[in-house]
Amino acid sequence: VEQVLFPDISGIVSRTDDRGDALTFLAGASKPFKELQSTPETRENFFAWTESCAGKFYRSGGLQEAPYTGRWYDIGTRKGGLSVYRKHWGWGPESLEDMGYNEHLWVKLDNIEDKLRLANLHKVKIEKGGEYDSGEYILTCHEGSWIKGIAPYKAWIERNVKRVVPVPKRAKEMLGFRTIFMNDGYPKDPTDYSWKYSDMPRIGEDMAEHGLYDMNLWYCYSLALPFGRDKFYDEWGGQDEFKKSVQTLKEMGIVATPLVSWISLWDDSCKHYGIEKRTGSWAETPKSVPMFAAPYCNKWACFQISDHSLPQWREDVLNGLRYLRDEVGCPNICWDQYVLGQNCDNFVHDVINQYRLETEEMYPGTLFSSESTLFLESELDNTDFTWNWQYWDGKKVKALRPYMHAITTCRPNMNVDSDPVKVKYIFMDNLMLNAYPTKPESYNGSALIADYPEFSKSIKTCAFLRKEYLDYFVDSTMLGDCFVVEEPVCRTTAYEKNGNMLVIVYKDKEGKITFPVDFSSFADADAYTYTVCDEENKKVAEGETAAAGEIAFDAPANSLYMIEVKAK
Repeated sequence: VEQVLFPDISGIVSRTDDRGDALTFLAGASKPFKELQSTPETRENFFAWTESCAGKFYRSGGLQEAPYTGRWYDIGTRKGGLSVYRKHWGWGPESLEDMGYNEHLWVKLDNIEDKLRLANLHKVKIEKGGEYDSGEYILTCHEGSWIKGIAPYKAWIERNVKRVVPVPKRAKEMLGFRTIFMNDGYPKDPTDYSWKYSDMPRIGEDMAEHGLYDMNLWYCYSLALPFGRDKFYDEWGGQDEFKKSVQTLKEMGIVATPLVSWISLWDDSCKHYGIEKRTGSWAETPKSVPMFAAPYCNKWACFQISDHSLPQWREDVLNGLRYLRDEVGCPNICWDQYVLGQNCDNFVHDVINQYRLETEEMYPGTLFSSESTLFLESELDNTDFTWNWQYWDGKKVKALRPYMHAITTCRPNMNVDSDPVKVKYIFMDNLMLNAYPTKPESYNGSALIADYPEFSKSIKTCAFLRKEYLDYFVDSTMLGDCFVVEEPVCRTTAYEKNGNMLVIVYKDKEGKITFPVDFSSFADADAYTYTVCDEENKKVAEGETAAAGEIAFDAPANSLYMIEVKAK
């Protein structure tokens, strides 16, 4: 047997008039009855690549593999559906070098029968007389939205995540963080940088004005190993000037978090370890053609280390983390590429755990962030929030709500340059805002937040509102818009705590809006009062509703509204 399809669910029919049934993942959603429909346009490509004919494949893993992050999905409508997850945690089972990354889902619409097929594809080869055990899959038929089908998977996550330290209070409370790219790796060029060490306090002042107190620093030193004083740039005053700025930020209440990138070994590191092979070229500078990975930027040829058995490299990584903490004053770390190695090598997982345990004793509440790549089930043990290349692209309006409902220990980030509306969407969903306003023709994060007035105003608004309603963001259950009976007229997100709800609406339409609600699945009261407040937290409307009733109000458009719903 060359491969296995299991479970293989065929014959799914649309239950909506507009074919809007949703295939929902932890980090995204699609509408396969619409997107895989055969039309003259969709048939113009080579048939074997055409998704309306061949179907579409999703691959699981970390947030890098969004939308199929984790091993769960749901097909259905607001009236009901089917959730599926694989009851397996950690390495394998097909490949012991993978952790969820080998999960594949095939989504195929039969455009003649108009029926959908969902099949998990197992890339296994079973020899004659051999056996194969897929392990268990849990199928949950449910009424209502996906939130009713995800409950068993949420419980499965909670049973299996083994946090090395509890999630720090700061990671739960913060609106987000600020990222700056200090240079592209060539600081000896006096014109080739966006910020130097002495600029960090000025950036900190801009951050504090906007309620952001965590500064993520990219390329603030050479990424080479072994790490030490010589890796800080003399052109900017060396380690002493960097440490001085870190201390100044600390006095302002701002945490400096350096990025470490030690999975990709750059030229100096490769020479140190005697590695001649290079598996990639990485460069990002406006002075090269092309700007990314120019073939003549040999300095940036790197080696992606996946075999973590090299003893000296292991020692250097841990010593490098300790050096940043003990000699530079930066115990908070952002880890680039949370990539585990081969043959169930847990080195990255274990070294981070070791660092976090010893650092927690010295500096309680230290934060650890990382780039989520392929191994979500490992990352959840020690990562407080992520630094991923994720953007609000308009197709992921509901993207991470299932994740935020099921996973409470690691907040995903969402990057935004200077769009004020995207800031509000990120705020609504309790995601981690990563603000990196940029000057034209320059590196990410090269501008001040204040340089973009509407962006600045939006962040200040969201920072203020988050403080006003902090308990809901820190200690509640994310409901998304699953309490709305029909597709909401405006973007809506809700949180439930102790039988009360906070409903956040971004109203982009003029005039009165009304949306039918049903809170009966999430709380026990028969009737509720609601108060609508604007972006200054001033009351603009109030009313009453039955558990299955409606909320209505009239207020200006293009603004956030905070609606507290309390049991009568």
